[in-house]
Amino acid sequence: MRSNELDKIAIDDMKHKSKVRAGFSEFSRKLYADTKNKILKELNATEKDWNDPKWQLRNRINDVDEISKYVDLSKEEYGNIKKVGEKYRFAITPYYFSLIDINNPNCPIRLQSFPNIKEFEGSGELDPMKEEQSNPAGKITRRYPNKLIINVTNACPMYCRHCQRRRLIGDYDRNTSKKDIDESIEFIENNPTIREVLVTGGDALLLPNKKLEYIFDKLSQISHVEVIRVGTRTLATLPFRIDDELALLLRKYKVNVSTQFNHACEITPEAVRAVDILTDHGILVRNQMVLLHNVNDDKYCIQKTNEELQKYRVIPYYLFHPKDIKGTKHFQVDISKGLEIMKHLEGRTSGMCKPTYVYNSPLGLGKVPLVPMENIEHDENGYEFTTWENKTVRKR
Repeated sequence: MRSNELDKIAIDDMKHKSKVRAGFSEFSRKLYADTKNKILKELNATEKDWNDPKWQLRNRINDVDEISKYVDLSKEEYGNIKKVGEKYRFAITPYYFSLIDINNPNCPIRLQSFPNIKEFEGSGELDPMKEEQSNPAGKITRRYPNKLIINVTNACPMYCRHCQRRRLIGDYDRNTSKKDIDESIEFIENNPTIREVLVTGGDALLLPNKKLEYIFDKLSQISHVEVIRVGTRTLATLPFRIDDELALLLRKYKVNVSTQFNHACEITPEAVRAVDILTDHGILVRNQMVLLHNVNDDKYCIQKTNEELQKYRVIPYYLFHPKDIKGTKHFQVDISKGLEIMKHLEGRTSGMCKPTYVYNSPLGLGKVPLVPMENIEHDENGYEFTTWENKTVRKR
């Protein structure tokens, strides 16, 4: 009887999850192949070009007229993208652009990629985490006692419309100067409380391997630095950047990778190839998903995405509540939605598929884990727990 009860729940979940578009689905692969071929033909390029990350970056789609070559835009859509793009720069790799369902205005890739007139609406701040005021030296952001961030570039393969550092995108890509890198490393060297360093940006893996090695080597020589991490979205937006040479470099310095997949349709064969290269070299890959309205704020979407990540050896680490960044109001969700999703994941999926849902406190005061509080009650007679099926049990 119990097994039959569980089967009913599992079958219902499977029905709903099947509606979530995945990167390995036949539909997604056809979309990718069709748009990829159109782009290659338009640019008179080859398969070898396509798989070259430098070619991908040189040919990023960053103009509304380029979008119009592949997507039928209404006059209003054309004007809106042009207007927003003039204020907030955008760029999309041909690879990531090829994941877009061009006939679906609510495609999660499209929503993360195309400038939206709603970016002019709502409140918010350019720097709600006060990163500029959390900078003791060089290009450091420090919010915690024993770990910090070095921002090594403002460049990314594509500029996500929900970007928490959109204030730094500017009009052109630029890497942090050697002077600022050295000043950052010197600060770490002189502060023995720092045990963990996150090298990020922008996207840290847009730096050449030689520059990355310079940073990793300097950090590895500091005795109190025990952990080096790198922040990157290239696995989702430019997977061709990941190769054996880079993996060997990361392995040499025991660098962990923090990435960002926000939807199952981003987890493609190309992305998994990149993941495999890293994990086969013994590199730990963890995912930091952002909860985004209309992109993934659905319990079955989150479940499906995290199960896909687990399947391909990526650890679901964080589910970030969206920050109140100026220009991203349309991505905001209520915390109750995130709590509902976390409640749904209990019992319905593996513990390895459950990220920690966190709210980033403003003013750089750090992350606050958010958990459904109705799971436990306490009185003089003991504890009452609510299970994932909303059944109650007591412990005295």
